Amino acid sequence: MEVASQLDPSRVLLFNGIAKNEALNKLVDTLGPCDAIQDVEALREAIFEREKTLSTGIGLGIAVPHAKIDEVSEFVLAVGVSTKGIEFDALDGKPVNIIALIAGPSGAQDEYLKILAHLTLFLKNRKNRKAITNADNAQEVCDLLNKADQANR
Repeated sequence: MEVASQLDPSRVLLFNGIAKNEALNKLVDTLGPCDAIQDVEALREAIFEREKTLSTGIGLGIAVPHAKIDEVSEFVLAVGVSTKGIEFDALDGKPVNIIALIAGPSGAQDEYLKILAHLTLFLKNRKNRKAITNADNAQEVCDLLNKADQANR
């Protein structure tokens, strides 16, 4: 599963001094124009409902908010990067620097798990996280994920 194919620079946001809910809203908004999203408000509601259940901050400065709903026809990603960190109620209690939001169609559990596994494997590598948080622009973040995809071929 190639993660970079579901992401383009218009859906990579570099944050500076932002709160969790604002970051999530901005990431959902970047997905609104995607052809795959039929109802951005349904996606927003699903993302926030998921966060109420349990924070998607998985530790190591990473959060992976996600939703699989009928109003999304194919998987798309949005990524937010914060050098300062965002209080996210992460499992390890530490701020989050990288938010990788995944939106996909309901019933596509196998594909979702492949995307999640590939993405988290890449992000759990300290060198990769550092490269992303040091990126100067959105294209650089996409290029880093593209390199990870090529390495996994």
